[in-house]
Amino acid sequence: MKKTMLPYILSLFGYLFLTAIIFFPVLFQGLAPATPDSVSPMATSIALDLLKEEIGRYPLWQPWSFSGMPTVEAFTYLNGLYYPGVLLGLFGIDGLLLQLLHFVFAGLGGFVLLRHVRLRDTAAFLGGAAFLMTPYMITMFVYGHGSQLMTAAYMPWILWAALRLLGNMRPADMGILALLLGFQLQRGHVQIVYYTWLLLILLVLMTIVWGEPVLRYVRKYTMLFAALGIALILSAVVYLPVFEYAPFSVRGAGSGGGASYGYATMWSMHPREFITYLLPGAVGFGGITYWGEMPFTDYPNYAGLVVLLLAMAGFILERHQAFVRFLGVSLVLMVLLSFGKYFSPVYDLFYHTVPFFNRFRVPSMALIVASFDLALLAGFGLNAVTKALSGKWMYYLNIAMLVIAASALVFLIGQGLVGGFVQSLFPAPRVENVELAGLIDTVRWNLWKSSFFWMAGIGGLFAALLWLRSKALLGMALTNALLVILALADIYIVDRQIVSPAPDTLRPSRLMEHHTLDMAFEEDDITGYLSADTTSAYRVYPAGNLFSENKFSVFGIESVGGYHPAKLRLYDEVLRATNNLASIKFLRLLNVRYVLSTLPIEDPQLDLVHQGELRLAGGPSSAVLYRLAGTLPRAWFVREGIAADPGMNVVESVLGGRYDAGQQALVEKAPWRGKRTFGKAEILSLSVGPERIEVSVNAEEEAFLVLSEVFYPLRWKVSVDEQEESMYRTNGLLRGVLVPEGKHDIVFSFDRGAFENGKKLSFAGLAMALVLVGTGLSALQPGRNPL
Repeated sequence: MKKTMLPYILSLFGYLFLTAIIFFPVLFQGLAPATPDSVSPMATSIALDLLKEEIGRYPLWQPWSFSGMPTVEAFTYLNGLYYPGVLLGLFGIDGLLLQLLHFVFAGLGGFVLLRHVRLRDTAAFLGGAAFLMTPYMITMFVYGHGSQLMTAAYMPWILWAALRLLGNMRPADMGILALLLGFQLQRGHVQIVYYTWLLLILLVLMTIVWGEPVLRYVRKYTMLFAALGIALILSAVVYLPVFEYAPFSVRGAGSGGGASYGYATMWSMHPREFITYLLPGAVGFGGITYWGEMPFTDYPNYAGLVVLLLAMAGFILERHQAFVRFLGVSLVLMVLLSFGKYFSPVYDLFYHTVPFFNRFRVPSMALIVASFDLALLAGFGLNAVTKALSGKWMYYLNIAMLVIAASALVFLIGQGLVGGFVQSLFPAPRVENVELAGLIDTVRWNLWKSSFFWMAGIGGLFAALLWLRSKALLGMALTNALLVILALADIYIVDRQIVSPAPDTLRPSRLMEHHTLDMAFEEDDITGYLSADTTSAYRVYPAGNLFSENKFSVFGIESVGGYHPAKLRLYDEVLRATNNLASIKFLRLLNVRYVLSTLPIEDPQLDLVHQGELRLAGGPSSAVLYRLAGTLPRAWFVREGIAADPGMNVVESVLGGRYDAGQQALVEKAPWRGKRTFGKAEILSLSVGPERIEVSVNAEEEAFLVLSEVFYPLRWKVSVDEQEESMYRTNGLLRGVLVPEGKHDIVFSFDRGAFENGKKLSFAGLAMALVLVGTGLSALQPGRNPL
């Protein structure tokens, strides 16, 4: 047993070491990611943690961003629903440390998977390490996409569990697969989950192609799909609310409930950008130097030159193995999907026909699976290449060495001509400063040039090691060890530029000292002034570059701005129509009392009330606070209701029409036609909570109440004197309700039913999976390979 476990233990420590080296600044120098994608959810999480403690239950609505939006069903604040994270949190392992441990988990998964398919320890270690270190994974941590990283870390483990189940057909293997799939789903990056399920479907199809007795594959596929079903039940606490929310989300804005084609394909990978797999700096290195076809990117798609060469060798030399063919087919499929709009036949087929595929954007995200495939194939390559150095392979190796040497010589001699040609391809930098534009082009060329020399150097060392091995000047074990070191050093150089960019690359570090980052969430002059105003409910409008700032949530300050990729669709429609709410009319409708700006604003409707420091993650800045005249309260009665015609663009009508927002309301699906006059009414009291709003009113005759809260009928319900009533979309965005004559208590409450039902189902799914696992499992016993 000790001998059996030793390679796994040594690999575990190896992956811990690699993670520590790559993220040395984070683990040992007190730095933390400080990009908008990491800071914004951090602020929201702090606020939701406080709210959870205050109300004593899991918060499902947060009122501080975009005038209010869901949490769980918009994939916000999922850490408390991710069972492994909850368990590790009991031991103080959470936040960044939890994310870093998922790197180790990913690497170890690759090792376990490759050992399962009979690769030697060294080759298996390389496969796991190459996946752990792939620049895509590193970037996800540095730039605040921890859910992508942690979800992707499950891919090798899920393939391992699926192979065990298909090979052995044991209930325990079904249980372990269900657990891994369920935990991956809980982690909440559904696009990575989707790609993982595509891998499983491809695995099933390929095992069918290679054939087995009908009764055997019917039984094992029944067990596989049962495991998938249990996984869905285990993750129901997240996905039951999420699927119901999808039609209301900006990501469900296309036909059939999916994202529109243009939105879905914005980050398509142009085929010519695949040169970055050889030259990581060929189209810039992300940020301001990037000159490819995507809107922007923060990293090059690079898997390591040595990994790429070994993967090619692995596929060629081991193509007789079914699992290698599976990896090759998966690699080709993911590359074709990553092309998106640039090579549409395959992508379009999936977008228009495969269920749920059209809900995702960023086709280039499929390349995380391609990098995973390359890492595993590299393990096969290392396993085979040092055995095959004879005959025609030596001829190919000699040719490769000559090509590398000749390319380097030609580049050195004709560097001026090559440089002129390459620089002629650069588009004009997206900056106005001519001097800066020239500097950017210089950096672009330097990145291209250094990448070429690095490729030549690494390629030369790779060929030299194989040549020395072919002459028996190096033993097989030493050659393998040196190839692993060379492969990991190759990837590490690129990883280091992502974690700690060199100053001459024009890319600032995205890491910040913890105490500096903490200051961004502390009270400052502006948040202190706003927090002191407790007279009544109100919102703030952060203008210009402050619009996406989520800091205000930490102090319970409600904002009409914010940052979230899955905001409510109707709110997004208003943002687009008003250029991020640059409309006094809508600011008044949204109960905006203060306008915050880093620049002075000249407008007679804005009164300067305060100036001071606003501390953000990017550093402190001077800010100006204005009070908006004529803003509407959180709730009010109108004297006239106007029924919106079917097909009418209500938002444009509100913007362009001559409506008195305080006295008139444009109501969709109103139970009357044309205009209707309402009686006088008054609000006696108003209590605003995160999931419950109570309004006591007195109406002389039937009246119409407008509540300045986002219309979201799926969850928010209204009752009058404990009797549920209809709620109407008013002025394109808000909630409206008819109030009968007399005194009444009106309650708007958030329906928690889907979440609570999902929570019960998740516990049931966990119990089912654990019972299956409990039937007995020898976790590292290789078992039978179904391929």
